[in-house]
Amino acid sequence: MKNSPNFRYLLMSVGLFVVFALVGYYATTSSSYTDVSDLVKMKPGVYLVRGDVVRWWVTQDREYLIIELAGKRGDQVTAKVPVSYIEKKYGPLSQVIITNGEMVVKGYWDGRVLHVQDILKGCHSAYQQPAVNS
Repeated sequence: MKNSPNFRYLLMSVGLFVVFALVGYYATTSSSYTDVSDLVKMKPGVYLVRGDVVRWWVTQDREYLIIELAGKRGDQVTAKVPVSYIEKKYGPLSQVIITNGEMVVKGYWDGRVLHVQDILKGCHSAYQQPAVNS
């Protein structure tokens, strides 16, 4: 029985099923993003962070864009984004739109403030279409 081709195919099929099940489980349970609610408990370091935009404003000296981000369990953090980064990536600050949805950023968490180095999702500039020639 152990030498029959059917037994080998059955054994190989079960083995592949187990491998794919483990890979699928790992893919669905692991995420490269850290939720804001988990970030507040973490040590200082560089993280990819996911949060929902609660509100935002520009500092009086126009040096930083301050964004309040909320996590899945309601925890909130303050994220500081240099205005120079925003204007380099998205254009003039007056044309930048920040929606109240999900935002994903990369930045340094110092234990109190997230110093944003890159915005990966959640901020875009207002795109202007050229006039149509008819």
